[in-house]
Amino acid sequence: MVDLDSQLDAFFAQDPAVLADPYPLYAQLRAQGPTYRYENGPATLVTSHAHVREAMSGSLPISNNGWRHGEHAEGVLARLPRHQLTLAIEVLDFESTFVSRRDGADHLRLRRIASRAFTARRMEALRDSVQSRTDALLDDLATSEAPDVKTQVADRLPLAVICDTIGVPETDRHMIWRWAIAISEHFSLTESSLPNAVDAIGEFREYVVRMIDRLRDTGEGPDLAMQLLAGGDREGLTDEELVAMYLLLIFGGTETTTNLLGSGFLNLHTGRRQWREVVESPELVRPAVEEMLRYDPSVHFLPRVATDDLVLGGRAVRAGESLLTMIGAANRDEMVFEDPETFDIHRSNASAHLSFAMGPHFCLGAALARIEGEIVFSSLARRFPDIELASADVHYKGSSMQRMITSLPVTLSTRNPAA
Repeated sequence: MVDLDSQLDAFFAQDPAVLADPYPLYAQLRAQGPTYRYENGPATLVTSHAHVREAMSGSLPISNNGWRHGEHAEGVLARLPRHQLTLAIEVLDFESTFVSRRDGADHLRLRRIASRAFTARRMEALRDSVQSRTDALLDDLATSEAPDVKTQVADRLPLAVICDTIGVPETDRHMIWRWAIAISEHFSLTESSLPNAVDAIGEFREYVVRMIDRLRDTGEGPDLAMQLLAGGDREGLTDEELVAMYLLLIFGGTETTTNLLGSGFLNLHTGRRQWREVVESPELVRPAVEEMLRYDPSVHFLPRVATDDLVLGGRAVRAGESLLTMIGAANRDEMVFEDPETFDIHRSNASAHLSFAMGPHFCLGAALARIEGEIVFSSLARRFPDIELASADVHYKGSSMQRMITSLPVTLSTRNPAA
């Protein structure tokens, strides 16, 4: 037990070795049972597929704002230097207005507004735009002296797509990416990551306020952006809630899909047999994307907090106790997925993954992320069938919740460059 706790200490401290491969730790946690009590968190880690589903289902007295409330949040705040405490609480209080962190009637109200914007029809209507953006990025990749799929495609496409949907000018997009990186790195709320996150969130908020003012003044903008604005006006959103809605849209639509594209490319090219299968059979791209989502999710865990006493996985959980739903562990549960440690694009039940959560808080951007994944890998397979990783040396940055590959240098083929 002591050894497992020490590994968890390293995991939450972003130890590079654990960040590079947290899956052996997840396997050890599952072997302890569906839940594991980590006193240094403090939190109860939920690791089995069935019990992560139960915790996400909305059937138990569990709040989604485990970042701000509960014993784990209190423990994280207690470890910060005193002079940073006010800043941390300010950030967490603002982020508590995100639809993803609201509960009950407030969540239903905000979710109703967002759902009207994120219809299946609107997402499918973006397919041509995603393809056009992808083609342009691959044109640049083809002429690059040092082609890199991560920095030149995975980093840029999701940002371009989501900025297109809400009207962020091309000249401003480098700022959006810088802010998104800083915000993602503060999810573990460490002394070193907090100052950059505070600055980024402040600048981000000011930018979004100006953007909303511009949309209101002109009455013109992309359909999705205007739909959110109109929905907010109908439902009486506060200014803070409206800003949070757009900010979450920008942030949630960029780095998570970037991680899908980066890790997905890496896993397809580990061994390369499955990459060749995708090249030869383009219809395999869709199931391949589902396996990418299962095998290495963009978000590895989500914090929750019990609002009343409950029992989960045979463990009694008291009101105020924190639960970490370990998506990365649940997606490799042997009780659900055969040979779960193997990346297999032919897996029949890959879509049973929990990478988009489930229940009331199922990810609104799931359809768009899938579209981007399908288009990127189909286009790469068509244009660069012999593409290869130039180095087996892969590094990660970010937090234990959202780790990110830094770069994926490649060598290209241009067997069919005009396709």
